[in-house]
Amino acid sequence: MGHLGVPGSAPSAELCRSRNQRPHLRGEPAETDAESVISRDSAGDQQGGLWPTMLPLLTAILAGALGVSMINTALPRIALDLDLADSVRAWVVDAYPLTTAVTIVVAARLGDRFGRRRILIAGTLGYALSAGLAAASAFPLFLIIARVLMGASSALMIAGVVGTIGTLFTGRNLVLANGLWVAVYGLGSSLGPVLGGILTERWDWQAVFLASLPLALSATVLTPICLAETSSPGSRSLDVLSVISSGLAIGAIVYGIKRMSVSWAESPFWLLGGGLVLAFFVLRQRRLRDPLVAVDLFARAPFSSAGLQILVASATSMACVYLLSIHLQDHFGRTPIAAGLALTPHAVATILGGLVAPVVAARLGKPRTICGALLAQAAGLAWLGLSPEFGVAPLFVIGFGLGFIGALSTTALFEAAPRSRAGQVGAIQEVFVALGTGGGIAVFATIALFQPPLGYTISLLVAAVVTAATAPLALLTGRGPGQRSTVSR
Repeated sequence: MGHLGVPGSAPSAELCRSRNQRPHLRGEPAETDAESVISRDSAGDQQGGLWPTMLPLLTAILAGALGVSMINTALPRIALDLDLADSVRAWVVDAYPLTTAVTIVVAARLGDRFGRRRILIAGTLGYALSAGLAAASAFPLFLIIARVLMGASSALMIAGVVGTIGTLFTGRNLVLANGLWVAVYGLGSSLGPVLGGILTERWDWQAVFLASLPLALSATVLTPICLAETSSPGSRSLDVLSVISSGLAIGAIVYGIKRMSVSWAESPFWLLGGGLVLAFFVLRQRRLRDPLVAVDLFARAPFSSAGLQILVASATSMACVYLLSIHLQDHFGRTPIAAGLALTPHAVATILGGLVAPVVAARLGKPRTICGALLAQAAGLAWLGLSPEFGVAPLFVIGFGLGFIGALSTTALFEAAPRSRAGQVGAIQEVFVALGTGGGIAVFATIALFQPPLGYTISLLVAAVVTAATAPLALLTGRGPGQRSTVSR
């Protein structure tokens, strides 16, 4: 893969000004000489190429991924030590991703205005401090507050990482950079439960939080050394109503989705409330001269199509992992450890898919590669639904497809938007992932409850149909107006 990381991946000033010759979005700042996107400071012209630039970004992503995944195996010990009720257990886990989803849009705007390198440093430093607070927690409420702070810090890290990638890289380096962070996130997600179990058994649950500190602090030190500052100086102020309504809308929708598998009576109220607030948010953005999110982006077919691909691939892939884990234990008598090990092919394949995607896209073209990845994922879902006892091969196919979509569809989002909106695009991508992951588990787990164990098969077959139905959109919208070529042929 190293041959793809050619030097000079940061664009010249002329390229920054000329790369987006497309219709102007409402609220889109003009990129003039006075508003250069990339700061040419001591850290900054990125002549070292792709790899030095990615080092602090990938370190931050790995810290965040481990923070999400390691707590699952430590939770029983935490619940025993802090005497957690079942409802509180759920909040200890969910407080982190829910806060990240709620704050990611604001974090992206802060990066646009004040600089993505600055918010990445703030995020990694805040993450280290809040992880330390979590390790020192002696009461459930204190631990939940620490997890909320970790989630907010994670939003700053993600906004800094994804926004920086979208601003600094173009062409095949953009595809490779997205593939790398998807692969590293997959690595952290797959190693997290194992490391969490080892650390908990060896040193107790506090070590699960303390283990993130060296990575977060390393990213804090490396960021000013390896990264140029990037920003969108046309972003002037934060509209308070937009900030509040975006957080309320995303929070209510994500929480309502998560409640689907617990209370169908309660969930619709959260979803309806979130939908109404979201409608208010969209209307307000269309009226503002400098909106928090350029909602006009969704009018571009390539952008909406890429978002839908990420949503569907995340939903069906995460749902299959969840359903198979339960199915193996309930109907095949596997232990939790054995069930966890059985899911390893999915994590490994996701990593490989993110790394291989740029190479395949260079030969076949991105639209055909995305279409093929979705069809392969659909085939794997149907295969797994019909033959759960032979899970290794279908899980590998599903994970491989997810890795491809994570790398290529994320790149497609950035290609369909102006560079000045890179921070917003990164935030939107994360919201799609959050909604897909939470919604996929809730919806397909509910389908699986009908006539078990047959419901398991029906649920994965429905997931396969939904995934396959999304595939043709990649071909129909992959070469829409204004879309730049991603891969050098």
